[in-house]
Parts: sequence; C-alpha cells; structure tokens
Amino acid sequence: MLTAEQNQRLTRVGPGTPMGELLRRYWHPIAPSAELSADNPAKEVRILGEDLVLYRDAKGTLGLIEPSCAHRRSAPRGNAKCKATAREAGTRSRSASTDSSTA
Repeated sequence: MLTAEQNQRLTRVGPGTPMGELLRRYWHPIAPSAELSADNPAKEVRILGEDLVLYRDAKGTLGLIEPSCAHRRSAPRGNAKCKATAREAGTRSRSASTDSSTA
C-alpha cells in the first residue's frame, strides 16, 4: 500500500516533478502525423500536464512548442501581440500588428 506522499510522487507529471522529469526523457505518441497538413499545419495538444502546439513547417518537419510567444510570453490567439508561424526554417515570432495572417 502506498502512502499519500508516495502516491503523489508517482502520479504528478507536471514540469519539475520527479515523475514528470522521468517521463520527459522518453518519446510519447501525441497525435497522428496525418492530422497535420498544408491546410491545417498546427494542432493544440496537452501532454504531461502541459499545453503545447504541434506543427508541421513548410519542409514537412514536425515541431512541438509552447503556445505562447517565446519572447513576450503572450498567447498567439485573438488580440494577442504575437503569432507563431511555421516557416521553412521552423517557427519565428512576429508582432500581430505587422501581419494579419494566421498560422
């Protein structure tokens, strides 16, 4: 029988937790590759307690990033200041006020 403390240690998988750190060392299937196409190059996913964005860039390479702008930490949706865009070299962040296209 596990104690409450042992149970918490084994079942918490968020960032910075012992089990979360262990599980992040392994590959996990998170979505079928066929779900990402030129018409729909990005998909929001939740794995190990983290919200992430799975995307396919123009070269067909898959990537997984946080759903927020890397330098401003704002969400790239709605009236947000940043948008993440899949490009040939991966992703880059840009101001939403300079481009009205969507990722």
